[in-house]
Amino acid sequence: MNEIKRKIWEQPWGYSEGFIVASGIALTGFVLQQVLGNIDPVSFGFPINKIIGAIFVISIILLYFLLKHSKIIRWLSSGYTTIPAICVLLVFIIIMGIIPQFSDSSMVNELPQDVFNLFGLYQTTTSWIFILLSFYLLTILGFTILKRTQRKQTWRDIGFYLNHVGLFIAFLAGILGSADLQKLNMHVSEGNAEWRAVNNNNEIVELPLAIQLDTFIIEEYPPTLALIDNRTEKMLPVMKPEIYHYDEKNSSFSLADKTVEILQYIPNAAVVKDSMHVNVFPYYEEGAASALKIRVTGKDQSNPVEGWVSCGSFLFPYNVLYIDKNTSAVMPKLDVKRYQSDVTIFTKDGETKRGSIEVNKPMTVEGWRIYQISYDTTKGKYSDISIFELVHDPWQPAVYVGIFMLLGGAIFLFVIGPKKRE
Repeated sequence: MNEIKRKIWEQPWGYSEGFIVASGIALTGFVLQQVLGNIDPVSFGFPINKIIGAIFVISIILLYFLLKHSKIIRWLSSGYTTIPAICVLLVFIIIMGIIPQFSDSSMVNELPQDVFNLFGLYQTTTSWIFILLSFYLLTILGFTILKRTQRKQTWRDIGFYLNHVGLFIAFLAGILGSADLQKLNMHVSEGNAEWRAVNNNNEIVELPLAIQLDTFIIEEYPPTLALIDNRTEKMLPVMKPEIYHYDEKNSSFSLADKTVEILQYIPNAAVVKDSMHVNVFPYYEEGAASALKIRVTGKDQSNPVEGWVSCGSFLFPYNVLYIDKNTSAVMPKLDVKRYQSDVTIFTKDGETKRGSIEVNKPMTVEGWRIYQISYDTTKGKYSDISIFELVHDPWQPAVYVGIFMLLGGAIFLFVIGPKKRE
C-alpha cells in the first residue's frame, strides 16, 4: 500500500495527483460548509470584493515569478491539474442544473433537509465547495497564462491570450460581482411614481431613480372554446383535447364530435345570472368580460343546446353551458398576447427619460435594467398596477469584456486554422 502511494506522488505528478488535489479542495469546502454554512454574498460586497480580486491577481503574479522554476508551479500550470479541476467543478455545475436553486437567502430555513442541503447544493454558487474549486481553477488558469508569456511570442498566440484571459476575466468578475448584484421588485400604480423597491428579503430599498407609470396596456388573444368532462373537468377528447380559437369568419365548427355554432359575440359584456337565468348585455366599463352565445348539436342532430359561455372577470362570474350530464362548454381564461408599460423615469440628477417597457424589452437607466415581469393578474386586462424587476450589476461590463474576448479568440483560431507541420 505504501509503495502504491509512493508511486502516485512520484515526480512528475500526473492526473492521479490532479484528481486527488481537486477532490481534497472539494472536501475542504464541504468541511467549511458544515462549520460556516453558505457564504453570504452581501458580506463581500464593494469594496471588499475588489480588494479580494486585486489581492488574488497580485498573489498569482508574485507566486509565479518568484517560484516559476518550482515543480509545483509547473505542475499547476499543466493539463494534469486543469482537466481534473474542470471535471470536478463540472460535476457540481451539472448538479446545479438538475437540482432547484434558491437564491433568496430568506428561504434558507425552508430548504429540504437532505443530502443535497448538506453539501449546499440548493445554493450552489454560494457554497464553499463551488467557490474554492472556482478559485482553484482560476489559479491554474492564471499560472497557465503567465507560463505562456515566458516562451517566444508569435502572432498565433493572440488566440490563446484572447481565450484564456477572456475566460479568466469573465469567470473572476462573475464570482466577485455576485456580491454587488441587486435584484429588486417594484409595484407601480397607474398615474403614480415610485422610488422604492423590495429585495428578496422583503426589505424596502430606496433607489436613485423613480418610475412613473403613465399608462399600462394589455392585449389579449381572441376567446377560445372547449368541451370538458363534467366529472373530471378535463378537456375532450381526453387523449387529444381540442380547443377552438374564435374567428369571426368561421361561425360553425366541430369540437369533440359535436357541432358548435357561434350565434353572438360580445367582447365587452356584463354577465348577470341567478339560479334560473343568465342575462348578457354589452358593458363598456371596467370589469367587462368576453361572452359567446353558442348552439351545440350532437351527432344525432337532435336536442341542440343553446346558451352563453363566458370567461368572467374580477367583476363578473364565469359562465358554463351544460350540454348534458357528461359534457359542458367552457371559455378558458383569455391568454395575454402582450403587455406594455409606458413610463417616465426621473433621476436624482434631474434627468427625465420616457419610454416603453415590455417583456424581454427592458429599459436601461444609470446602470439599472428595468424589466416588465407582471401585473395585477386578479384584474387581468384592467390592471392598473405594473410590476417591474430592477437589476443593477456593476460587474456586468467586465463579464461582457471576457465573453467578447472568448468569442474573438474562437473566431481567430477558426480563421487561422491549425498550425501546419513540415
